[in-house]
Amino acid sequence: MIVVNDFFKRYKEAVSNQMELVKNGYDCKIITATRFMKQKANQKEDRKDNIFIYHPFIYHIVLFFNMFSKDKDVHIFEEEPQFEKRFLFNTFNKNVYVSMYREPFEKYANHLKKYKNLKAVYVEMEKHKQELIDFGIDKKLIHVTYTPAKIERHKNTKKYDPKHVNLLFASWNNKEGNPLLERGLIYLLELLELNKNLYLTILLRDNDTKEYLEMIHNKKLDKRVKLLDIKEEELVGEFDKSDFVVFLIQKKITKDIPNSLIDGISRGKPVLLSTIFGLAETIKENNAGIVIEPNTKPFKFNIDEKEYKKLSNNAYNLSERYVGKNYQKVILDNYKKVR
Repeated sequence: MIVVNDFFKRYKEAVSNQMELVKNGYDCKIITATRFMKQKANQKEDRKDNIFIYHPFIYHIVLFFNMFSKDKDVHIFEEEPQFEKRFLFNTFNKNVYVSMYREPFEKYANHLKKYKNLKAVYVEMEKHKQELIDFGIDKKLIHVTYTPAKIERHKNTKKYDPKHVNLLFASWNNKEGNPLLERGLIYLLELLELNKNLYLTILLRDNDTKEYLEMIHNKKLDKRVKLLDIKEEELVGEFDKSDFVVFLIQKKITKDIPNSLIDGISRGKPVLLSTIFGLAETIKENNAGIVIEPNTKPFKFNIDEKEYKKLSNNAYNLSERYVGKNYQKVILDNYKKVR
């Protein structure tokens, strides 16, 4: 089995985490490129673990030559239809498994239909499975693999203080579209202006922060907003310091199941999100956080200790669905059935 994606960042990136779960449970290798987050190519530690990361140009050449391998199977993690990959795998008559990490759309379904030897499609939620069925994909090929948390599951032990509520935003990306507006970062500042009991911590993935820091200063929120560039080993600690994990997008710009929110509930943290996310329906059904409509005015934040404890327990209970071994088992069991 060859596991393929066009970018990879160990420990820092959610899809990379999912690829490693597959690799660690099966005899296979990862072939990928250095397109993301300043990832370095050809590192000894990666090669030792059967992870081969190349410059994008070299990556495509290496991928081509790997198609001559006797191993017939390819597992590709696709965000959008990759027609050149489909042509390559079809040319070499490869069995193909596809992991989708975006909500399906008709063009994507039509792309899947053109794989000669499509053996399985893995999606993030039941809703996505039904959408693919509606687009004409055989339901026997579709499997739900709930997005796995990157961090270990643990009950929330932090004492909640309604007068000092810590919000954590762990999905910073200032490189796409109008991120400060669309990712809800401006909304969060407005929420803090209305609610003096709220404090915000933002975990950075890039250092393009000048515009946002100016907004924070102009709104006189310097003492209530922190922007942190942390190391991997500090990640769990930041989740544990928080009371809520937030992602209030105002426009559909990212995946339906934000990994930062899954990591939040895995530590028993209720989440604060907008209805744009498909996950919002699950959070509502399980009373595991607060769901708001996008492009509305900030709301008054009044969650007492009793209500918070209920939300926290529900979030932790829900997180059992998103344990990595469950994700891994669905995929590996399917490999065995097909083979």
